[in-house]
Amino acid sequence: MPRILLFLAIGLLARVSGLPNGAPPKTCSNLTPHHENTSPQTSYPPYQVLPAAGQGRVRLILGSPEGLAYQGFMILARDIDTGEFVGEFTNLPDSAKIVECTQGVKNAVTHTNKDKKQNLEFDWEAPVDYEGTIIFNSTFAQDYSTYWVGVESPRITVNKRSIDVLTSPTPVTTFRTTTPPYYGRTVNYVTQNEEDPFYTGCHITKNCFGAPADCIKTKDCAAVVAVIVQGEEYHFEMQARGEAKYVAVGLSDDEKMGDDSVVECTNEEGEIALHTSWNSGKRNTRHPTPEGAIELENSSIKNDVIYCKFRRDKRTIIQGRTYDLVNTPYHLLVVAGKDLRANGVDFHDIVYLGTSNSKKLADVGEWIPASDLLIRLHGALMLASWIGTASIGMLLARYYRQTWVNSQLCGKDHWFAWHRFFMVLTWSMTIAAFVIIFVELGTWSSATIHASVGLATTILCFIQPFMAAMRPHPGAPRRVLFNWAHWFVGNVATICALIALFFAVRLNKANLPQWVDYILTAYVVFYVLTHLILTFLGCVSDRQASQRVNSFPMKDMHSRGSMVHPDARRDAPHSGVRKFIFGVYFVVIVAFAAILIVITVLAPIEETWATFTNTISSY
Repeated sequence: MPRILLFLAIGLLARVSGLPNGAPPKTCSNLTPHHENTSPQTSYPPYQVLPAAGQGRVRLILGSPEGLAYQGFMILARDIDTGEFVGEFTNLPDSAKIVECTQGVKNAVTHTNKDKKQNLEFDWEAPVDYEGTIIFNSTFAQDYSTYWVGVESPRITVNKRSIDVLTSPTPVTTFRTTTPPYYGRTVNYVTQNEEDPFYTGCHITKNCFGAPADCIKTKDCAAVVAVIVQGEEYHFEMQARGEAKYVAVGLSDDEKMGDDSVVECTNEEGEIALHTSWNSGKRNTRHPTPEGAIELENSSIKNDVIYCKFRRDKRTIIQGRTYDLVNTPYHLLVVAGKDLRANGVDFHDIVYLGTSNSKKLADVGEWIPASDLLIRLHGALMLASWIGTASIGMLLARYYRQTWVNSQLCGKDHWFAWHRFFMVLTWSMTIAAFVIIFVELGTWSSATIHASVGLATTILCFIQPFMAAMRPHPGAPRRVLFNWAHWFVGNVATICALIALFFAVRLNKANLPQWVDYILTAYVVFYVLTHLILTFLGCVSDRQASQRVNSFPMKDMHSRGSMVHPDARRDAPHSGVRKFIFGVYFVVIVAFAAILIVITVLAPIEETWATFTNTISSY
């Protein structure tokens, strides 16, 4: 009797365990586990096969979007037209083994134990001269009685070791010669767009980070990096599109440049090269790659997209510093640019973005971009200063000295009181904007035209109030010299500010649409036209009022007798027209400044507007 019970217990254990050492070769015909009193699930499978193309091979990831583990699996590749087994599997992890569906050929892969598994990775190699389309067909067993048969990958097109991954699964209406039974999804194949396979597995089986923000979701990053951890091996993928000559990834202690280990993927006259460099402050310098520490695995240039995949040792010593990818959390920096230097990369004029927090590279999840609040605030203050307050304050000083003269404000003529008010605001906001961007960058910067001209604007703006404080008394011999100097510095500062604003539109950090140029151009046209009209009115006024210096006041008003002159307390001719023009000018300038500030603060404005309209439509 005890012996009978022992045999029963062994039989029950075998039934519960299924085939803990993997599927036998006879399972190749239909991929169906031989589990007693069970049948395949008919629900949507929670598992998927994610392929990524390489040179002559496909990297496969077997995982679950929901993060579910599985105990067993089997996978094989068939030609979609003939149904024949194709290729061989290599680089298997310890929890997987080869199954020879055809004797002597590594046709399939299955599990070696019933431990829970997640995101297993291995390679499939194409035959040297094979041309055709294949599909990976698989079975996933969550446990003994719960399994899905015929879970298929996207189709893979192979052309003599050149491989493309198609993102659309096989339509359910198409006859298939792959292993039945199969699971077919209901998909609208007329409207489905082809997706970039680079993003397959992002935030699920690999870390991905790209720019602009949220581009991983839309799968259209200007530049993107992915980190794939396979056991103790760390693999990086980088990609940039458009006019990019390079894309690079940096490992950093923060979201800014400075003491960072960088790996660059460069397009050098149609050939991809891999380099290592070091960020010292805002300066990037190439250095020799440590032997064996970083190795290029795959690269391509296709449809204006440069791509690199490289392996990096889990521990490397760069510039005397140890980078431990296993135990140390890092920020990622992703950059891309349009130009190369003789021995390095040029300014990152396409993409520069860092992650907001550091984490270990093996911790798969979504990377959050670093906040650009200070950049937005800097832009808003500069726009308020030089589109708004400066243009109003300078207009008052230029054309309104002989307007509103019958009353005063705080003992001063209206033009002077309001000119001083607006220019103090301009000075305060400009200095605040300069301090904010200095805090954001952490150093001086003259890497771009915007930065250089912006610095000149700040310096000229800073010295203006000190020049005003030292102005000579009216009637003094040097008063005219002061007037000219004050006028010259103020106008040069304004011109520099406008140049800086135009070049800010081209900064990738600003995330401003190119059509902002049209708004700035419209502002300049309105500004110039207003000055021309007021200058003409000033000339007409001078001719009607005994050569009053209202059209070009580089000397003090009424110098012929100061306050005793009969015109001293009377508005110049056409003051009503000037007041009307100022009212229109004030409203339009405030509108220009408000529109530009909103676009800057809410950048990228197109995405913000799309989100807003979608939210409204959902209600």
